[in-house]
Amino acid sequence: MRQRVADFIAQHGLLQAGSKVVAGVSGGADSVALLHTLWSLAPSLELKLFAAHLNHGIRGAAADADEEFVRGLCEFYGVPLYSGRADVPSLARSHGQTLEQAGRDARYGFLEEARRYFGADVIAVAHHMDDQAETLLLHLVRGAGLGGLTGMKPKRGRVIRPLLALRRSEIEAYLAEEGLAFCTDETNLLRDGMRNRMRLDVIPYLTEYVNPETVSALCAAAELLGRDEAYLSQNAQQALSAAQKGENAYDRAALAALPPALMGRAVRMALAAAGATVNIERVHVEQVCAILQGRTGAWLHLPGVDVWTEYALVRVGKRPCEDVEGFQVPLARTGETRVPGGVFFAEEVEPQGFVRAPFTACLDADKLPDSELCVRTRLPGDRFFPLNAPGRRKLKEFFIDKKVPREKRGMPLIAAGQEILFVPGYCVADTVKVDEKTARILRVTFLPRADAE
Repeated sequence: MRQRVADFIAQHGLLQAGSKVVAGVSGGADSVALLHTLWSLAPSLELKLFAAHLNHGIRGAAADADEEFVRGLCEFYGVPLYSGRADVPSLARSHGQTLEQAGRDARYGFLEEARRYFGADVIAVAHHMDDQAETLLLHLVRGAGLGGLTGMKPKRGRVIRPLLALRRSEIEAYLAEEGLAFCTDETNLLRDGMRNRMRLDVIPYLTEYVNPETVSALCAAAELLGRDEAYLSQNAQQALSAAQKGENAYDRAALAALPPALMGRAVRMALAAAGATVNIERVHVEQVCAILQGRTGAWLHLPGVDVWTEYALVRVGKRPCEDVEGFQVPLARTGETRVPGGVFFAEEVEPQGFVRAPFTACLDADKLPDSELCVRTRLPGDRFFPLNAPGRRKLKEFFIDKKVPREKRGMPLIAAGQEILFVPGYCVADTVKVDEKTARILRVTFLPRADAE
């Protein structure tokens, strides 16, 4: 068995010469076999071996006995041990999880803590083929997609599974041959969890009445499905890259045109790239796929991320607030007016001082209304008569026609009452435009905040 484990390690590149590895050791049969196998292979593979044991706080005195057993085992083999305790029942209640879910989260968090403590390269866990078969069936009955049916990988991040090519029966035979003692967790014999029922009832039934090689067949299926998943994921990543139009922004039409098998994967990758890696479920991916062909301005708030459509784009990330804090200040007709978005510089000039630039307004001073001019953010009911347009319209309609992103519609404007006279970056109002009769120009230049500093 040791040689098969060594071959599996080499085949999948799980360990390199000189690697530092932390083995998760519960004291059960699988983890004892893992520790002993790695300890036996350490000289030939030049490994530096450590161990970690977490007392889950579930089984009372029995768990304490397991901890002492692991401590003695590590002392016997001269393997440094990092141990700890967790109140998994309390964690499960506080997080609304099952004991199995809370225990898994606590265990992997603890193993990473141990890895950092020892300065190790990887964490080795004792999953084997029977665990793989249980995992695949659990994912299947929960409605998982292809990714979930590929099972556990020999290596995922810093976690490796050196025993994944072995059956449980082979591990038990190895323990008997080597005369190795181990602890028995009586909770594994109770039918109070899905994994336990799968192990104790479903797989034995399938093995007896459907296929004597159920476990091997399921593991082979996971491997084949893994190849298909890798191929589809590669194509989805290529399609996502081709559709990218900036940081976390993508061409909506390009994504919507993808086959469903690629579209869903590309969307999930886009969500992950924006930091949404936890609690993203199929329904969330389907919601994103649905708005790709929806109206501009559609918005989803998903776990850890926002998704919104913006004309030809779909954006993923933290959506900027459209309703920025409003302000209104008088416009100084000479000198500067400082506002949250930047600075306006105003001066009166002769007609030859006319310039045409997106952030400079040249207003006919004699056409300006008698009311005080102000710089402010937009208000409901604002009207705008764009330069050379056929007439007045709602400011909101102007923004929509010009495809001004929602997050930029809080820009500072020059207004007189509810009449907008200048939209920086776009144009002045037709009512105050400079023409051949203009005698005096009020020239106002806006410097956005970054340029003004």
